[in-house]
Amino acid sequence: MILTRMRIIKYLLILIPLFSSQANAEFKTITKKEFLEKNLKILEKRFDQIDTNKDQKIDIKENEIWTKKVLKARQERAKKLRKRSQELAKKIDVNKDGKISKKELENYKNKLKTKK
Repeated sequence: MILTRMRIIKYLLILIPLFSSQANAEFKTITKKEFLEKNLKILEKRFDQIDTNKDQKIDIKENEIWTKKVLKARQERAKKLRKRSQELAKKIDVNKDGKISKKELENYKNKLKTKK
């Protein structure tokens, strides 16, 4: 039973983006210059976040603190995603057999379409 639920969660991690509005967002072209400018701003901001004593250098302690902060945030996001996946699995699995059939998935997709 646990293994089946783990498989469901695994597949839902793939399916969730299909149901999100971001998955349907239109891709916009970006030039190399725009890409570099945007990412340079992001890197500068990130550097400033890590450099807590503002000496324009990242030392070992600042790096360790930042790494722990990032790892904690990732763990929290993963936990939320697992919870969301489990909730979605429960919604889709209408007969509560611990498995999502193709028909249950199709019915759920159709249900989402009619809500729009």
